[in-house]
Amino acid sequence: MTTPNNNSGSPVQRGEEMAPQPRVHALGSSARYFDSKLKLLPGITLPLRSMLITASDRQILISPVATSEEAAQVGAAPMTLVAPSLLHHLYLRRASERYRPVALWGPPGFAQAHPDVGPVHVFGVDPWPHDDQLAFVVVEGAPRRNEVVFFHRPSRTLYTADLLFHIVEPEGFLAPLALRLMGVHRRFAAAKPWQRWVVDRTAFTRSIEDILAWDFERIVVAHGEAMDHNARVQFELALRERGLLT
Repeated sequence: MTTPNNNSGSPVQRGEEMAPQPRVHALGSSARYFDSKLKLLPGITLPLRSMLITASDRQILISPVATSEEAAQVGAAPMTLVAPSLLHHLYLRRASERYRPVALWGPPGFAQAHPDVGPVHVFGVDPWPHDDQLAFVVVEGAPRRNEVVFFHRPSRTLYTADLLFHIVEPEGFLAPLALRLMGVHRRFAAAKPWQRWVVDRTAFTRSIEDILAWDFERIVVAHGEAMDHNARVQFELALRERGLLT
């Protein structure tokens, strides 16, 4: 379901929220994702997406985007905020101030890189209490990213921050050039830099095999459109194209 609304973003660090027509999408009754835009550089604006998991006794917000739609969908249940990689944190502090979460989670190294956000539980180290709704895999072997990929069990949906892109409508005069250089222009693909980010191929492959063990039928990406058709096949093809999966 798509619902237009207004947005009230402001510049944060390197990015600026630019969402004249943001949207909210429902995945059944227990998951929603929210669209915004990020002005990364002059001439380059990226789509940006968060995901909210809800239940009567909990809420989990992955990679908050700080839009009015997102805030309107947050309820009274205890909130857990999630940073899905070392680099997805632009709106984390704002979300923490707004939602007063009971817990903040991030990948290994996140607390050391961002000591200002407060106490952080670590994926893969601390016990994750929400596995019945939301499973995770820390993508090992790429320590510059330490991305965490999630699987929402009820909707059989993957959420990934930067492992895959699907930007079909580039925005900004430099965006087509930048996306072509990354190998993700108007297509579902893994960005070329993953070829150098992965420094331990064995650990990376083990993580991807753990992801493929999930029975997913949809992939929601932080940057671009969801992949709703042949998602597993498209996932494997994207990684094989970069030589990241045999």
